[in-house]
Amino acid sequence: MKQKKASIFLKKLPKLLNKFYISRLQSSIKIKSKSKKIYNPVTSLDRAFEKFIRTKINKSFPNDGVTGEEFKNKISNNNFCWSIDPIDGTKAFVYGIPTWSNLVGLSNYNESIIGLANFPELKRFYLSIDNNSYIYDNFKKKKIKTLNNTNLDKIKIISNFHGLLNYKKNKLQKRFANSIIFHSFDALSYCLLAEGKLDAVIETNLKSYDIIPLIPIIKNAGGCISDWDNNNAEKGGNILATSNKKLHDKIIRLLKNL
Repeated sequence: MKQKKASIFLKKLPKLLNKFYISRLQSSIKIKSKSKKIYNPVTSLDRAFEKFIRTKINKSFPNDGVTGEEFKNKISNNNFCWSIDPIDGTKAFVYGIPTWSNLVGLSNYNESIIGLANFPELKRFYLSIDNNSYIYDNFKKKKIKTLNNTNLDKIKIISNFHGLLNYKKNKLQKRFANSIIFHSFDALSYCLLAEGKLDAVIETNLKSYDIIPLIPIIKNAGGCISDWDNNNAEKGGNILATSNKKLHDKIIRLLKNL
């Protein structure tokens, strides 16, 4: 019953988010960097999006916990917790690249069970409900499924090695010299994998809110996702997502030998 209500909530959320986004374009958006060492932007729209989503969640699910990138955590009274990344890909947003998204997911006992990745500029969203994953392109629904490739020399990979030691990064890039095709579209990378357009995504130093909403989208499309030690991905960290278990096991073994 809970999961059904939450699924209905997430299915309706993209229209509300897109309408909210359009309304916010009427006013100026402030940008600043979270770090003095590297450019790590946050915008006034990040905070506005998260506040908007939190308000909707608190109204529909007052006893659930909420974690997000921009505000303090709200403690759960029932072992259900929502995770929010209001703008995943803030750099892309700031530079006018349309691949940024709103990520919202629900966990039960720290296991991610349903998730939404909404792309306002692309007019599409990805949703995991009823043990399946779907793309809604201009709100036309299509079930999605991952690929079956298992040959390490013939796969397509997106990678992003945030802060990884150079020798490890170089070793990975050398091994997959003919496979690594881009250096991340943020959450869209994982959605393209679930859609059957990629074989693997390899990233480092992700936060829990970066990945929790994407886990069920990948798993229910037939893929696998874990950290590099093959533990659950919900806590973030170094993440590997693949299109199938055989491929996942192969790359996990390779990562352990770095």
